[in-house]
Amino acid sequence: MDLRHLQTFHIVSAHLNFTKAARILNYSQPTVSQQIKSLEMELGHTLLNRVGKKMYLTPAGSIVKRHTESLFGTLDSLTRELKKLEKPAGTLIIAAPEFYCGRYLSHIIGPYIKLYPDVNLKLICCNSEETLKLVSSNQADIGFVAGNLYQSGIERQLIDEEELILVANPLLTAVSPLQNMFDSHPFITYGLTDIIQNCLDEIHCIPKTIVECGSEEAIKQAVMGQAGIALLSDRIIENELHRKELKVLSRFSHTMPTYLIYPENLRGFSTVSTFTDLTIDMWRSLTDFPNCKDL
Repeated sequence: MDLRHLQTFHIVSAHLNFTKAARILNYSQPTVSQQIKSLEMELGHTLLNRVGKKMYLTPAGSIVKRHTESLFGTLDSLTRELKKLEKPAGTLIIAAPEFYCGRYLSHIIGPYIKLYPDVNLKLICCNSEETLKLVSSNQADIGFVAGNLYQSGIERQLIDEEELILVANPLLTAVSPLQNMFDSHPFITYGLTDIIQNCLDEIHCIPKTIVECGSEEAIKQAVMGQAGIALLSDRIIENELHRKELKVLSRFSHTMPTYLIYPENLRGFSTVSTFTDLTIDMWRSLTDFPNCKDL
């Protein structure tokens, strides 16, 4: 049985339109018609009927369609499995918040390209919510997110946990209790996530005014400019704390997890697995690297 004829029928049966099938297969319409006729003659059954301008599958056509779907599904799976064994090549798209791009990924991409020079890397800076959307919609192959973001079909690996600290510019007068600070100054955040809300509950504080920013870097700069107070991870503000440019108002028992994420259907693909493995190997060393304060 000619596999090309089966593939032609597979496409025709999916669209029930010879013209559309011919365009998809890059065949002429007469070629599509002839291949369907040849398959019908070989099988001894009519597969398609036309009533007016509409095309329908015959009972035999429905049976063949079911088997061609299984056949070509298996062939697609075979192709994907074999692709996993290929040497990393092509384009790898990575999405991550600005802090991760500067602090970690900027130091990982160099060694990765040296190991796998046939891979082209594209780095997209965006917040964690946008990163999850890009990965879940297959617009990015790998993402890095802060917090317990999750979506079905997405694989995630915990690679870090960061301490959360409530901070303000030292020029803002710290008053007790802490609720008075929230009454006097805006709380700057990228959204009241579960983790942030848990921290606020821990100190029994409710923000009077909330200002939302799109990234932690923007939040940090706003706090530095005395625009308000904020809850930030220790990694993001370690330089400013070291230089006493930010004042610690409270520390928390809750931590902010960092996850590396990618679509489940990319698990095992060489470009994804090799970058993931290198990231896990290097992440902790970059976290503990003594010159990080100067990055």
